[in-house]
Amino acid sequence: MTKTHQEFMQQFEDVRKPLVEAMLASIIEVCPTLTESIKWNAPNFSDDGNDRMTLMLHKKELVSLILHTGARPKEDKKAPHMFTDESGLLEWNSNIRATVSFADLDEFWAKKSLFQAAVTRWVEETKGL
Repeated sequence: MTKTHQEFMQQFEDVRKPLVEAMLASIIEVCPTLTESIKWNAPNFSDDGNDRMTLMLHKKELVSLILHTGARPKEDKKAPHMFTDESGLLEWNSNIRATVSFADLDEFWAKKSLFQAAVTRWVEETKGL
């Protein structure tokens, strides 16, 4: 069973590997205090013991980052979103869960600064939840 992002990536044989590596490095760059783990068979990040971001790799045509508030808070798909997304990248799944997806590395590089802004904002908005 893999326990670290590095171990996971060593075993991850997929054409999307460069995209996954770029996304992970970008998150670590802007949020270096997050804790890395493997949950739900994918790289996960937590803040102060609370899960906040998990890669979703089961859709072969893209790589998604699920931004969430952990497993406990109850979601409301009809409630207002936690905040207004200035990056334009978030696809809101509920009031407390959103997704950012990229089809390829070129798309990611073109939107990297927006991605990092969205990730940073998510961590700030979910502190204490």
